[in-house]
Amino acid sequence: MITYIFDLDDTIIMHNGPGVNYSIMNENPLLSYYLKQCKGPKYIYTNGTYSHADTVLKQMNLLDSFEKIYSRDTIHKMKPSLTSAVSVQIDIIFNNQLVDDQNNKYIFFDDQLDNLKMGKKLGWITVWIHPESYKKSIYTYVDKSYPDIVTALRDLI
Repeated sequence: MITYIFDLDDTIIMHNGPGVNYSIMNENPLLSYYLKQCKGPKYIYTNGTYSHADTVLKQMNLLDSFEKIYSRDTIHKMKPSLTSAVSVQIDIIFNNQLVDDQNNKYIFFDDQLDNLKMGKKLGWITVWIHPESYKKSIYTYVDKSYPDIVTALRDLI
């Protein structure tokens, strides 16, 4: 089984400057379409709060696309703590009753390189979402890189 793990800020939703303006967040039909094409459960894993993630996903009409939100107020440690990622993976295994996790793949989308390095230590497939994605070859722990999430999903699905 493939499990998709997505960061929220500057991965699912791009911010243009400081602060968050929820009123300008709209549904993205292409993003919705590609998320529906993912053949496996999808999760949000963010250092933001649960309320922030919930608000963003509702505003973008994406809340039903995700099984669960892992956030700074629902897990003990934040990214890039390896303990944090291990607890997320264990919870996913438990919730999906995955008996043999050896045959499962985790695809992790994030804009922060330290977070991707953490995911790579767990054997996750790492996808860097960043405007400078063309610099991927510098970072050995980045498997794929794209300037935005829609392009990434279109290529990977």
